[in-house]
Amino acid sequence: MKNLAVIFGILLLTVSASAQKSTKNFTTTVFDVSLHCDNCVQKVESNIAYEKGVKDLKVNLEKKEVTVTYDASKNSDEKLIEAFRKLGYGAKAVSRK
Repeated sequence: MKNLAVIFGILLLTVSASAQKSTKNFTTTVFDVSLHCDNCVQKVESNIAYEKGVKDLKVNLEKKEVTVTYDASKNSDEKLIEAFRKLGYGAKAVSRK
């Protein structure tokens, strides 16, 4: 009976932790970035993806757009624009989803 109570307690903690993770405040922003080639895409993918709070990153070379989903408590559009600038690219936020 004690084992059952312990298992139930662990299960309850696991479900509670999962519920807390899903309450993060994720923001998706599309940035217009001065991309020129596949090397630019690789550079952005290998750097911006590792900025604080970035959950997802999609780069569209044809449209020169980068869509970034991030935790708004850890990052912001302004900080991401600065990260693009440090890589040598001009960027501006064009839309939010």
